[in-house]
Amino acid sequence: MSSRLFRSLSLVTVAAVAVALASPAARAEDAKPAKEKKHQWTGTIESCDATAGTCTIKKMKDKKEESKTFTCAADCKMMGADDKPATMADLKPGEKVTVSYTAEGDKLVCHSLTIKPPKAPKAEKAK
Repeated sequence: MSSRLFRSLSLVTVAAVAVALASPAARAEDAKPAKEKKHQWTGTIESCDATAGTCTIKKMKDKKEESKTFTCAADCKMMGADDKPATMADLKPGEKVTVSYTAEGDKLVCHSLTIKPPKAPKAEKAK
């Protein structure tokens, strides 16, 4: 009888260990994929293609001009310099903008774009 009891306890122990080991794997599969890390890029609009939904922004980095082309997401939020909603048609080359984006494969996907107000000209000092 004790050998029967020992076998039963052994089977219960093995089953409990198997369930415990399988649980973290099951939870990992159910976990949501990690969100893409958002980045920012501030520069000047070089060109925009409303049909393709792309915008190329350039800036000086380490004394070199660097450009990135962004594809605007379907839900991309664009704000004008006047803090009013903007569209691709409102974007003009030479305007300063800040883009919030994620890297998705080989594309840089723009999720928000804000047009910066132009800097006021510096007043000359009186002599």
